[in-house]
Amino acid sequence: MKPIIVFRKLHLYVALVIGLFVLVLAVTGAALVFENEIDRFLNSRLFNVTPQSQRISLQSAIETVNKTYPQTSATGIRLPESDDLSFEVSLKNGRAACVNPYNGEVLGDRDREQSLARLIHLLHTRLLLGPSGETLMGIISGLTFLMALTGLALWWPRKLLTIKPGSSRKRLNFDLHNVLGIYSLVFLCVISITGVMIAFGKTTDAWVKRLNASSDQAAPQSVTDQSPAQKTTLTLDDAIHIAGQTLPGSRTTLITVPPPGKAVFLAFQKFPEDRTPAGRSRVHIDQYSGKVLLVENTRTAETGTRILNLKRSLHTGDVWGWPTRICALLTCLMLVAQTITGILIWWKPGKFRLA
Repeated sequence: MKPIIVFRKLHLYVALVIGLFVLVLAVTGAALVFENEIDRFLNSRLFNVTPQSQRISLQSAIETVNKTYPQTSATGIRLPESDDLSFEVSLKNGRAACVNPYNGEVLGDRDREQSLARLIHLLHTRLLLGPSGETLMGIISGLTFLMALTGLALWWPRKLLTIKPGSSRKRLNFDLHNVLGIYSLVFLCVISITGVMIAFGKTTDAWVKRLNASSDQAAPQSVTDQSPAQKTTLTLDDAIHIAGQTLPGSRTTLITVPPPGKAVFLAFQKFPEDRTPAGRSRVHIDQYSGKVLLVENTRTAETGTRILNLKRSLHTGDVWGWPTRICALLTCLMLVAQTITGILIWWKPGKFRLA
């Protein structure tokens, strides 16, 4: 059997098996390019605030939330990326409260797991089926990569780069399928490979980390002193100041609120070049003494860690900001069109007519 026939059959049969799943991946993927924007738009009363000249301290925001919700407690606070957004405080009961950073008003709370943006995210990554759904979507991503490669092999003999005007409907559909495929090929390969890496992270992360010269240092879960001399903890504002001094040029995006005892502050830091929402740098701080226990710095990370730090932003298109986000969106939309045109190429009137 000629190689081109093998590629054609492989491309067809794989497409027939995963076509519906690919459609779900593509449609939800297009929406998730704007995940944060969608979430904020649908919850504008919680997120949008009017900028003022002076902000309240983070410590007072936490204290206000704890007084407002005495049945639970704050576990962390997300700092806004722009002046017109609120603080988002995570609560122990799984909900999140939003606070006006200028006057301390608690704007309300919500269950993030029940938001539309989160629902789309879980549909895209897990088909709402939990870990088994994540495994399935990882397999679909791998098969999508295989379809891209076989599609390239099928495109190569004709090398179609444009759609011929005045063609028949059948030829127009065939040309459109090929043209969309070749122009989205590179981006589709990147998205599908990183999709596999995300879905099977426990396995692939270990492989990639072999590129590092040294092994990971375990993150401290408690203070080093078994009997802290100080009985009062640092304020959140103190901890953020220490984190900023530890990693100059970075900003804190989120910080945990450690309960009294041996737990530590964990500050999530983001450098300007880091396109992931929370950043990939971390500073672990003793809540009593302010001693820095561990620093994870993306600017000094080893090769394997740098690759892993990039996988999410490559997958979502965040890696170079709006230009690549638009590319990710267009790739998802072209994948939807390819799925439809592929069905039309395969389908023939009376295909399943009973004799």
